[in-house]
Amino acid sequence: MHLNKLKAAIPVLLFMLCQLSPSLQAQNILLSEDFETGDFAAKGWYDGFPDQRTTAEYKNGSHSYEGHFAQGATTSGAGRHLFTPTEKLYMSYWVKYSTNYVGSGVAYHPHEWNILTNEDWEYQGPSDTYLTMYIEQNAGRPILAMQDSKNVDPSCILLNNNSIVGCNGDFDSYAFSENRSVCSCNGLIGDLDRRDCFPSSGNTHGYYSSRAWAADSLYFRNTPGPYDKNDWHHIETYFEMNSIDAGIGLVDGKIRYWYDGQLLITSDNILFRTGIHPDMKFNQLFYGPYIGVGSPVSQTWWVDDVILADGIPTVSSHQWAVGSHQLKVYPNPNDGAFTVEFIDIPDLQNDFQLQILNLLGELVYFEKMQSNTATINLNLPAGIYFAKVTHTNGHSSMQNFILQQ
Repeated sequence: MHLNKLKAAIPVLLFMLCQLSPSLQAQNILLSEDFETGDFAAKGWYDGFPDQRTTAEYKNGSHSYEGHFAQGATTSGAGRHLFTPTEKLYMSYWVKYSTNYVGSGVAYHPHEWNILTNEDWEYQGPSDTYLTMYIEQNAGRPILAMQDSKNVDPSCILLNNNSIVGCNGDFDSYAFSENRSVCSCNGLIGDLDRRDCFPSSGNTHGYYSSRAWAADSLYFRNTPGPYDKNDWHHIETYFEMNSIDAGIGLVDGKIRYWYDGQLLITSDNILFRTGIHPDMKFNQLFYGPYIGVGSPVSQTWWVDDVILADGIPTVSSHQWAVGSHQLKVYPNPNDGAFTVEFIDIPDLQNDFQLQILNLLGELVYFEKMQSNTATINLNLPAGIYFAKVTHTNGHSSMQNFILQQ
């Protein structure tokens, strides 16, 4: 395992909730890609995914994965990776954009990351599926979106302008079954910011059906500072399938989007699946950068340290992410011998407490730090741990690390 495979942080809510509820499941890592080696096929990537690694830009280690759009190009590479099917999916990665990056130049695209499910085959095109989740940004605004066009009931369609097609002339009284789209063409149940339903000859039932959620502002900007798109930013997302009860899909699915620890998009009222797909689970990551109108300029984006995990519950809107820039744990991963360093604290007066917790939130080590650096040597089982440093003034920071024997 490479030293930076699990650098990207896991939300602090995981261990907090584990302390509160014994029923919560520990996290399993489904995919860890640090781009330090280019043997992608051997690591399970398929359907392309050429070796586009670069040493010119990286967040950790010495490589990142580069996606370059030539002017007029529609893609900057593509590839897929299957993982163990799960109803709960957490994704973490680092991203950076070139100074001239403008994306598509229109109000939609580029697509960046897609998540598909076990209801579709492993080479399914992402724009006509039983469910595709999209993680992307448009003109600097982070976006989560989903599409389920293969579920559309073409007998009753609600178009973008609220006109209807079919429905026996009355959308409100049409008797939909569970065999329908949950995105937009067959109704607008659950939370959404945007929606799209239009005729499309390339889709199974003749319509494209999607909805999206957007952040409240631009977070990838052209100006220096914390939102500079030409700096590395830590993106975390979480999707949790809705429940099925008595063959009916309930509107209790969850979505989250964090940007450098800030929760920008959140909802607990999402319908991902109906009773026709009770066993639907996330199972495929698709790196699929795509600009349908062609890239307006020659532009580049980079990603590093991609992590997929399952079993992260998200039940509160008050959430933060692990990964403070003020706390470092190195080396990471390690064999139990490591250093914890608290940096950039102006009022440091040797009154810090260091706690090491496991994934269940259990305290496995404690000490009072005599300086901003502590050297630790632990004999613990291999796994994911958290280092938490707390000042007497209440300020605390946390960082996750991997212990491997």
